Amino acid sequence: MAKNSAIISPDESQAVSKQLSGHNPPSESRKKNGVKWRRTLRIPIFVKLATLSALLIFLVISSITYLILERQKEQFTQELMNLGENMAGIAANNSADKLLGEEELDLFRLVNDISGNEHVVYVFITDKENIIKAHSNIEEVNKTYTPPRDLAFLKNGKNLKIGRFFKDNEDVFLFEKSITYQGLTIGKAYLIISQKNILQRIESAKAYILVITLIIIGIGILLSIIFGIYFSRPIRKLQESAKALGTGDFDQRVQIKRNDEIGDLASAFNEMAEGLSEREKIRETFGKYVTPEIRDEILSGRIPFDGERRMATVLFCDLRDFTPYVEGHSPEEVIKGLRSYFTAMQQAISSNNGLVLQYVGDEIETVFGVPIWDGDHAQKAIMAALDMRVRLEKLNRIRTAEGLTPFRHGIGIHTGEVLAGNTGSEDRLSYTLIGNTVNLTSRIEGLTKKFKCDILTSEETVKGLTGSFNLKKAPPQMVKGYSKPITIYQVIG
Repeated sequence: MAKNSAIISPDESQAVSKQLSGHNPPSESRKKNGVKWRRTLRIPIFVKLATLSALLIFLVISSITYLILERQKEQFTQELMNLGENMAGIAANNSADKLLGEEELDLFRLVNDISGNEHVVYVFITDKENIIKAHSNIEEVNKTYTPPRDLAFLKNGKNLKIGRFFKDNEDVFLFEKSITYQGLTIGKAYLIISQKNILQRIESAKAYILVITLIIIGIGILLSIIFGIYFSRPIRKLQESAKALGTGDFDQRVQIKRNDEIGDLASAFNEMAEGLSEREKIRETFGKYVTPEIRDEILSGRIPFDGERRMATVLFCDLRDFTPYVEGHSPEEVIKGLRSYFTAMQQAISSNNGLVLQYVGDEIETVFGVPIWDGDHAQKAIMAALDMRVRLEKLNRIRTAEGLTPFRHGIGIHTGEVLAGNTGSEDRLSYTLIGNTVNLTSRIEGLTKKFKCDILTSEETVKGLTGSFNLKKAPPQMVKGYSKPITIYQVIG
């Protein structure tokens, strides 16, 4: 039984398996997982930052402005109320003597002086019969005062009343102060004050703050766009490089010189890309030693270290007269000739889903059906042998044209149960086949010398064929190590 030349340690196989077993291009992973990605509206990060900044600025300034203006409005209103009380008091205190002496001219001067204030709408004084004796609007004199219908009192004291009503769609305050003389009420002083000027000032303040807010928002949006682009450009570079990395381009690197988290992310990305590149090189190199099929099975962890029993078809191929060929040619020529021969044979085997387990000297050990199961392994083995015959004829035509010695080989094929897996020592493992099937295949290959043919197969393999082949049954043969004769067939075509 031949020995396997592809050897790896358990630690090496486990380490490489952990590093590479889960690697798949993103598109394949999505397909395997059944995930369907739906593209949605894509908004650049700098637009999001600009929008968020503008919204935050607007909310902050609006909230502060509202609180400040409301506070100012309360303060102005309170000052206006104090002003009204004071001026109503002045009107009442300075009109008692004039009202008793019927000094109407002095009363007019008094109300006119008070009505000169910018907040005062009008002022008037009535006697105890509610007859207007003086009014800032002279046309109202000698009329009976009638309170407004919508007058609502905010303060209803004995000597001072404060009310509120609408005059010409304007909210105004009314101050009613009793005019007393020696404890007797002889009349009343009325003062109407408007909030118009205060409200106008507040509106002006709002407009001013709005302009300032818009300017700040504009500056904030501009800065957000600048910072957004500053952050989004390296992120976009990372995104593009990550996509390329996902397609298998492990030479991707990003040049981002930043002393922040994005710079750290770029460094980490480059380290990851370098690690993946090294792992891919290991994976490819590993595949050259143990064949891609075994490599992928080992890396995926699907090959048990204790081996597994499987039905398979084994093929042995051995060059004829190889020892004289080696003696008659230089080592360089021998290696070159073997490489061309092995390459042609390996192509024939691989094209029929076969797996070259090892090359030992001039011998090729091949299996069909493991480690990747193929229910048609017997059929594939016969087809591979016929393809090897054709490729050898082509190779020999080239060698003959170059004045080189043509090659001859013998192929033995047998189907049976094998133990396939990793064997060897605890430190050095090899993937190989063990069992009588392997030994018998080697014996059948040796019988090709006796029958002077290039391809022999066992009856077990013939039973597994699904196609039609030109076979010639040979007499039962005894082989070394077996007590019963075996039935073999010569494969004609």
